[in-house]
Amino acid sequence: MVVIIVMLLVTVLASQLIMLVRTELKIAANTKARAAGRFLAEAGINISIFRLNDKPLEIKDEADENFIESCIYEDYLPTGKITYYAVSEAGKIDLNRSSRQLLKLFLEYHELEPDQVVTVVDSLLDWRDSDDLHRLNGAEKETYEALEPPYIPRNGKIMDPAEFFLIHGTDMLVDRFTAEEVFTVHNNGKKINFNHLTPAILDFIMQDDEEKIAAYYETKKEMDGKLSSALARHIMGDERFDELKKFLTYTTIRNRSHFYYYIVAIGQAGYTKEEAEQEALNETAGKRHRPGIKLSALVKFQGLKFEYVSWKETLT
Repeated sequence: MVVIIVMLLVTVLASQLIMLVRTELKIAANTKARAAGRFLAEAGINISIFRLNDKPLEIKDEADENFIESCIYEDYLPTGKITYYAVSEAGKIDLNRSSRQLLKLFLEYHELEPDQVVTVVDSLLDWRDSDDLHRLNGAEKETYEALEPPYIPRNGKIMDPAEFFLIHGTDMLVDRFTAEEVFTVHNNGKKINFNHLTPAILDFIMQDDEEKIAAYYETKKEMDGKLSSALARHIMGDERFDELKKFLTYTTIRNRSHFYYYIVAIGQAGYTKEEAEQEALNETAGKRHRPGIKLSALVKFQGLKFEYVSWKETLT
């Protein structure tokens, strides 16, 4: 009996030791993958900045083609996959300058009820103005002081797109998009530049139509990134274009000095080009989720120099 009991104890201890070793190995592997993913994502940010500044004298192969802003690029390194894109802040909705009607159309796209739409719009205007008189459906200091924890509105020009989710009535939108992918405070105009759309803004404009979204990217590459109102109408369709045409502009940014760019890069460690090609061929199996590190950076260009204004890291 003593021998049996001792053997049971030894077996339990051995199994616990094996589980501990396996757990430590998994932790080490995950830490290594996250580090590699972060470095891959940083590489994507740096590639975007380089290609935004690069002015090739001649193009010898496809790899040297002009960098098409807002198009999503993929590269593979021995350590994994990089996905990245860069867009000017002129392609987003400016929280300080954009019209009420454009904000309403965006909120309606996210299926808010009419009373919810006017609540968000009026509360946004109250957040920006300097007085304590709230609009019919808006909110002022007393509304925010009653919250837990309480805070006070800015009562001035919005300085950070993240402030949007502090505004009364926006809580229902928190998990639908990130503020920096949709909003900006660095768009000098009231309109959205059709040549610089983030994926989230593109979904809004095309109303999640995958064919139109694919046509947008294909046309941008064919036209070297320069789309006109006629091409926008062709891609969007007459009805949607007529609805949004007064909110769109198509100017080309020739000098990036003092322009703000939003750059996103995702690094996925251990994801090879061969695996991606195999997944593309094996359509029935579908693509499995591959974790990675996503970096979002707001970069201000000053001639050939640049500075990081903001930096955000998330898991995907």
